[in-house]
Amino acid sequence: MDHKLNLKKQLACIYTSDFFSGLRITDAVWVALLAARGFSLWEIGLAESVYHIVSLFCEVPSGMAADLLGRRKTLLSGGVLTVTCNLLMAFAPNLFTICLAMGLNALAMTMFSGTFTALVYDSLKTEGREDEYIQVSANSSQISMLANAIGSLASLLKRFLGFAGFYLLSAAFEGVSTAALALMEEPIVTKAQASRGKQTLRALPGQFTKLARNSLSILRTTPLAAKLIASSALISVPSYLTKMFLQQRLVELGWPTELLFLPLLLGGLACVAGTEIGRRVRCCSMRRLYTACALLCGVGTLLVGTAPAWGGILGMMLVQGVLEVYLLHESQKLNDAIPSDQRATLISVDGMAYSLLMIPASPLVGAVGDAFGQAGAGLALLGGIIVLSGVALLGKKPQES
Repeated sequence: MDHKLNLKKQLACIYTSDFFSGLRITDAVWVALLAARGFSLWEIGLAESVYHIVSLFCEVPSGMAADLLGRRKTLLSGGVLTVTCNLLMAFAPNLFTICLAMGLNALAMTMFSGTFTALVYDSLKTEGREDEYIQVSANSSQISMLANAIGSLASLLKRFLGFAGFYLLSAAFEGVSTAALALMEEPIVTKAQASRGKQTLRALPGQFTKLARNSLSILRTTPLAAKLIASSALISVPSYLTKMFLQQRLVELGWPTELLFLPLLLGGLACVAGTEIGRRVRCCSMRRLYTACALLCGVGTLLVGTAPAWGGILGMMLVQGVLEVYLLHESQKLNDAIPSDQRATLISVDGMAYSLLMIPASPLVGAVGDAFGQAGAGLALLGGIIVLSGVALLGKKPQES
């Protein structure tokens, strides 16, 4: 049951939201600012771990809510929470409040992760154009990355904005993004989605149970989906940690905070380049693609942890660019393999698997860095693990995915 919508307007709203939510001006400086306020790498890693613990427990329920109640409503709720998180973070007096804000931010992000992808894919499906998903996804990613690169320039404003100023400006950008989300339509491609408004509160627990059973059944009967979820979780672990701890490592090497925008700017440009390469690459085997990407990501992570400043920046760029190539194709393959009624739920499982790995990885990388007195020590260990995951597949026969 396909419901036609104004796809041109829908994509305009999606891209506008991508841009303003992508202006993540706090990403470039939050670790350095917290460290400057006296927090240790372990405490900063703990705050990041809280983020992933909340993500782990809320990822799938938020995806299920999106499938049962509507993707647009879920996205709007996430937008409101993101604004609230930034306002709370702006005036956080201690580690507990920072962890609370990180938890709220994680809850908001779980409402976006699987939901946004599901809304984009099903918006295209209403017009029978789901084969264009990889191109639309690439456009969406590049807009977000370019915005993120622009936002990283905000580190130049450190002396003018201060800690609170960064988060207040971020709250304003997120407010504009949420307004764009409010203008979107809800894509309807199945009878179950068309009847969402008729559901009673009493029926919702049963609907959640049914959705959970159906989703588990799909994972059991679709091994490709399970493999894709596991692979994307593992290879994505260095993505944020390389950016996060590179900030502190550069400070250790004598870089001023005002220049921390440069590696994130270059990392954003590497992501754009990786997405452009990814949209042009024809993937014949996801196994071969993972092997190549894991080896490159592992080497990049090792560079971030052990090389001189510019070598570390180059390694971070390699990680970011290569990940975009892999995840673009992984997302297309996963969406093609799963049904619309369980789409947001199963894509949320993808995000949950990543959080499951990040919960121990984030504080462990920080703790190893503290133990050796160098932020890069933990990254070197992580890079070796990622390399080994790629090497483990070298002796196996490539399989068509």
